[in-house]
Amino acid sequence: MNTSTIETSAATESGRNTGAAALKVRFLGTLVFLAVLVVVFTVTTDRFLSLDNTRSILFTSAILMIAATGQSLVVLTGNLDLSVGSIMGVTAYVVYDLAGSTTELQPVVILMALVLGAVMGSINGFLVAVLEIPSIVATLGTLSIYRGFVSFYADATEVTSGQLPQYMRDLAMAQWFGLSAYVWIALGVVLLVGAGLKNLPFGRSIYAYGSNPDAAAYFGLRSTRIIIGAYIGAGMIAAVAGVLLGARVGNINSLVGNGYELEVLAAVVIGGISIWGGSGSVYGAALGAIVLATINNGLVLLRVEEFYRLIIQGSAIVAAVAVDAVVRHRVLRATERRTAVEVAS
Repeated sequence: MNTSTIETSAATESGRNTGAAALKVRFLGTLVFLAVLVVVFTVTTDRFLSLDNTRSILFTSAILMIAATGQSLVVLTGNLDLSVGSIMGVTAYVVYDLAGSTTELQPVVILMALVLGAVMGSINGFLVAVLEIPSIVATLGTLSIYRGFVSFYADATEVTSGQLPQYMRDLAMAQWFGLSAYVWIALGVVLLVGAGLKNLPFGRSIYAYGSNPDAAAYFGLRSTRIIIGAYIGAGMIAAVAGVLLGARVGNINSLVGNGYELEVLAAVVIGGISIWGGSGSVYGAALGAIVLATINNGLVLLRVEEFYRLIIQGSAIVAAVAVDAVVRHRVLRATERRTAVEVAS
């Protein structure tokens, strides 16, 4: 091997290492941020670092973790879904209302939720992939449409806790191995989707398309199929989150799930998934959900007013996007250097 070949190989490997290291910054940064939060809240309030409070944080974050996992599928394609909270609300109200009035449907509430979520997700995907409406505009529209539908459907009435299937009410209160059943369900969803993204052809195609849509098309990946599939997956997962939220709330009105879209997006971004698509993981999104739950829990214990919590949450989103922009710039520069060296060789 001559000197030129050795230099080329070293430069190429250096570019790869730089890009990989830069991509890890977001996840590691989230871990460090969470550790700092734990230290700060432990010092400032003696009620934070306790087993019961830790369980409370995990329980609070569970539904957000599930919804953020679904949102991750869409964001990895370089798009957004602002209708998550509305999908959760529609699903929770409609499914439990139908199950409450028709007892034969009670054993299949999860299946009903998945179907309803798939329908709403496919509508989002059609608007973005086929009609080519920018995702932020399309899903902002469906956010209002879905919320308006459930308000019309509910007609100012509630689904009471007595109408919910008993097994769903039991699930909301259940403890498995010392933690809420919701925590274990959230963990299962995260691991399942994470494994699918890594090992299934469709999961890998989501990353490929999000990384470089033009190159993905060149290699025969169908953007329409990928985007619609990601939105359907996100809709189904959001629907499951909505059913679980409804069981936890008990008395369900047309506003259930309202405001979740900001928290879900915050969890995804804070967890290190690039808003430009193609990088990050659902594990980071789950960690982002825990970070948000930790912030809210600590600030409540400190009796901080609501508007301060909103300011801190918004600041965390801005900071995460800023870090994402810096990391993306470094990755692009590393890739360009690697390409230049390979071409020169």
